[in-house]
Formats: sequence, C-alpha cells, structure tokens
Amino acid sequence: MKKALAIDMGATSIRGIIGYIEDNEVKLEEVMRFSHEIKSSNGRLRWDFDELLEKIVSTIKENANEISSIGIDTWGVDFGIIDKEGKLIEHPVCYRDPKHQEGYEEALKTLGEKEIFAETGTQIMSINTLFQLLTLRKVSLETYEKAEKLLMMPDLIQYLLTGNMVGEETILSTTQILNLKTGDYSEKLLKELNLDRNKLPKIAKAGSITGNVKTGLIEELKDLDVDVVSVCGHDTASAVLLTKVMTDSDTMFLSCGTWSLFGIRAESPDLSEKAYDKGLTNELGFDSTPLLFKNLTGLYLLEKYKTGLEKKLGRKLGFDEITAYVEESLKKEETISNLIDMEDSRFGSEEADAKEVIDEYLKENGLKLPENEMDYFRVIYESMVKKYLEVKKALEEISGKKYGKVHMIGGGAKSSLLCKLIAKRLEVSITAGPYEASALGNILVQLKALGEIKTIEEGLEAAYKSQEIKKY
Repeated sequence: MKKALAIDMGATSIRGIIGYIEDNEVKLEEVMRFSHEIKSSNGRLRWDFDELLEKIVSTIKENANEISSIGIDTWGVDFGIIDKEGKLIEHPVCYRDPKHQEGYEEALKTLGEKEIFAETGTQIMSINTLFQLLTLRKVSLETYEKAEKLLMMPDLIQYLLTGNMVGEETILSTTQILNLKTGDYSEKLLKELNLDRNKLPKIAKAGSITGNVKTGLIEELKDLDVDVVSVCGHDTASAVLLTKVMTDSDTMFLSCGTWSLFGIRAESPDLSEKAYDKGLTNELGFDSTPLLFKNLTGLYLLEKYKTGLEKKLGRKLGFDEITAYVEESLKKEETISNLIDMEDSRFGSEEADAKEVIDEYLKENGLKLPENEMDYFRVIYESMVKKYLEVKKALEEISGKKYGKVHMIGGGAKSSLLCKLIAKRLEVSITAGPYEASALGNILVQLKALGEIKTIEEGLEAAYKSQEIKKY
C-alpha cells in the first residue's frame, strides 16, 4: 500500500494530509496544519516563504518512512523568480499587495480590458500574474531582468524539491497569460506588452511523477526517497475534481473558502464579450477540463469581522453561537435589505477594518446599519448568497441551461446555515462535502500516478464512500 502526502496551501493556513486506499475507501490522516501571515518587506506585501518551505520540509522528513510521494497545490496567481544560478531571487510577493494596480494600469496603456480577456478568458483582476509581472518590471527592473524563470507557487516548491522545472496547466490558467483556447501562452499579449516568453516555463498536464527529493535543491531531503507528483497545482482545480461537476454537466460547483469560486463545467473556454461583461473567468481543471466561473470574496470578510469582534469582546465566538443567532434572526425577519456587494474591492482588502468598510458601504448606499454587532453576520451571509444568485443567473444566461443542483466544497460547506440559505435563495439542491476537497483531489492524482488506482473515477468512488457528504 502506497501513501501520498498532500501539501494543500491556502492563503491563511497550509495543511499536510496523508492519503491512501484501504478497503476500497480513501483514508486521510492530517499530519500538519499551520497558520501563516503576509508580511511587509522591502515595500511589498510578501509571503513568509522561508517559514512555509521549512514547514513543508519538516513534514516530509517526519513522514518520509510512510509516504511514497508528495504533491503541492496552492492559491493562484502568485509566483517566485529564479535567477540564472537556479536560485530564488526574493520572497514571492502576495496577490494582496496594492502595487499590482500599477501593472494593471500599465497594461491598459497598450491594450483594453476586452482585448486582454479575448486573449486569455481570465477575469480581469489587478492581482493576476500578468499585472504582477508588469508591476515587477516597473518597480524593480533589476529583479525582472535577473529573472531566468517565473514559477507559480506550487511549481516553485516542486522545483526546490526536485530540481526540475514544470509549468502545470491548471495553475498557469490563473495567470492571464495562458490562452485557454490554444492551451499555450498568448503570443499577442507577450508581444504587445514586451514580455519575454523565455521567462515562462514549459506547460505540462497534471498527473505525472516529475522527480524525487533525492535530486532536489534541499540538502536535508537528499537522503530520502520520496517522489514528487505534479498534481492540479491550483487548489480550485484540485477541489473541483471532487465534485459531481466532473461527471454531471448539469451540476454547478461552489468552492467556498477564503474566496468563493462559483461555476460550471463548460463545453469549451468562453472568451466572448458576453462572458467578459458578466465578469466570468475561464480556468482549466484536471485533464484540461474547461471551467467557467466567477471569483468572489468568500468567507474572508466573515472571518475578518469575527476576529475583530472577538478582540473587542475579549472572547472567542464559536460558529455554533453565530449560527444560532442568525437562524433566530431569520425566524424574526425572512429577508433583509441592507446587503453589501461582495464584489466591492474594499471587502477583500488586507488593511481594511471589516466593520468600518461594511458601515461605509451601507451609508454610501443609503442603507441602514445593523442594530447590533451580531447582526453583521447575517448581513455578510445574506450578501454572499445574493451574489451567488446573481452569478447563477449569469451562468444560466450564457450557457443557455438551467441548473438545479450545486455541489459545495471547502470550509463553507461545513456550515449548515450557509448551505440552507443557498438552497432556499437559489432554489437548488445542495450536495455539501467533502470538506478537504483540495487535499483529496491532490491525493487522488498522486495515487493514480503511483498506480494505486487505475482511474480517477475509481478514486472518486472510494473518496465518496469514506467522506462525510450532506444533502440539503
């Protein structure tokens, strides 16, 4: 029996989960969970990469006798820069760094938003890799010129573990540089924006063993024998692999965590003006599966408000307490009108105070402020669901289909309150779970590469048997 270690990296915490097949079920064992923070360094917001890498390395060492392979999945858009000597030049900049706006504005001097979207199919957001790269060139030309290769976060860690460079397609599909129609980098964007294609890695599909820690750049791992598998590097692609969307085109997916990603499996990438107008994005799932969805602020605002309120109250607030309060509020008042637009950029800001920006938005729009501090939780939950309804209507309009089923994954799927609200407001049935979907998708791709399962479908059957899944 071979065991796989999934390193599943989120924007606020990373997890290490070992998975294997036993009695036709996927067994999971969490061996690491670690919270991390963005830090300011040299005038930029950066990931504490040394700390993250040290945690990954120590987890591999602690479990080396048990595992056969490791796979890395992370959030999208962020990257590391490798120089001619094969070394990481500096800690990767975080997508929340406000300077990325400069790269976005730089791009618009040459090309319009619609032109950029028509080349890539990626939702226009200043955090996207394309604009980050333009920002780097503008504010740190010397660093840009030193760059031999740009590696997305999961590919960067995989390179350090193996010494081999791979550009996995699902994580590259978050960059705004990949043309999803051709499956290659956009020659037009590279030419018009004067970007060097040679700095970008060769594109590869998920699912193969790309190296072993024996040949990597981390000395303390060279005595070990652990294969490294290129999994779906984007955590969304790893997570969506666990949904019914992969086998049922009439089901929508909702990956609900720090971010919400709500969408469908498409027939082909949609690079149309209509998709642009709806603010939709195209990305790739496992085996180049086209996914059409919308990126939204998810539980980030709720968690941020909760943290601020806990600090004020001087105690922890359990989700059971929050849920009970909101459910009681729903009994008293079926609907509320003082909702916020979750797409407003201030609600995803790292620096902003959650209560202050909610109050600011409500005042600007002539809406009443919540009567007490706990009422803000209902405002946030209801605002999330209102936005999901808008996205559902947009996707139905563009696809010409009606959707009555949603498969929810991620931390938000654990909330019975949120699941019930979505089911009611969107008039859909909800399948909720597995909750550790990104890690599970990561593990299934590894187990297939190791020969422990013949097909992904076989792995999915084993996963559904072993994980908690609820219906609403």
